[in-house]
Amino acid sequence: MPAIGFKYPDGEEITFEDIFENGKLDMLRMGITIPMLKELSKQRDPNRKPSVTECLSGTCESYLKRTEEYFIDPQEHAFALAGTLHHKKLEDNAEEEYAEIFMESLGITGIADLYDEETKSLIDYKNSGSYKVAQVLGIQHYYADHPEGERYKRKTKWGEAGTIKRVKAFYIDEEKADFGDWGWQLNCYRYMLQKAGKEVNSMYIQITVRDGGIQMARDRGIDRKIYLVEVPYIHDDHIEKRFTEKRDLLLTAIETNEIPQKCSEEETWGGKKCEMFCDVRGVCPYMNGDNIG
Repeated sequence: MPAIGFKYPDGEEITFEDIFENGKLDMLRMGITIPMLKELSKQRDPNRKPSVTECLSGTCESYLKRTEEYFIDPQEHAFALAGTLHHKKLEDNAEEEYAEIFMESLGITGIADLYDEETKSLIDYKNSGSYKVAQVLGIQHYYADHPEGERYKRKTKWGEAGTIKRVKAFYIDEEKADFGDWGWQLNCYRYMLQKAGKEVNSMYIQITVRDGGIQMARDRGIDRKIYLVEVPYIHDDHIEKRFTEKRDLLLTAIETNEIPQKCSEEETWGGKKCEMFCDVRGVCPYMNGDNIG
């Protein structure tokens, strides 16, 4: 019982059946065209094997998406859809046998964006905001004198009138680079490819910066719109432990029909995902204050 419809911006719900079969959509009110809604409504078989993405998400979230009926707010998927279209354009220009590679290992499935046979490289495409990109790159900053010697015209918290302005100077500290789930995802794909007999010498993520070129991104030290970043290696023992544990938690919850534990702080971005971005927050017992077990 996956998603069954969409939410209008005012919160009213409408089913996929009423949109695509009965023609009841008020497109101007929704603010989104039918072709875009069709793309957002695409779903996978809820009885499939666990995926890499599900194993990286909170088990409760993955469980609810498979077992509960819920409505999607398309406004919350605008960037995800842009990323999907971005992927599609790139895939169209790659050799068919090396793009969108379906894999399976450990009872888990995954789809790699691109494998370069010549360089033995695994590449995944990302579409992300500058905040996440700065984390991945390990960008740090300190304050230095303005390179052109500009001075404050009036007293500020940074200095007296007439003194040289202080500006951010950026540098990369690889020790502080934080790939988060991206690192686990690429390493799991690498593990799967190697189990399928493919040699993988390096892993990269190609990131398109959604807000690249605007002041907010520059204030974070992001001065490009596209980055190609090498992903560090995670040992296979850690890959097997993390993904088999999450696989088993999801499968056990589905088999017993028992709600899993609440998603962790890390999985919910400190609770922000629960408040604003999780598709199933409306049917989540932990968000609705239901008594559990």
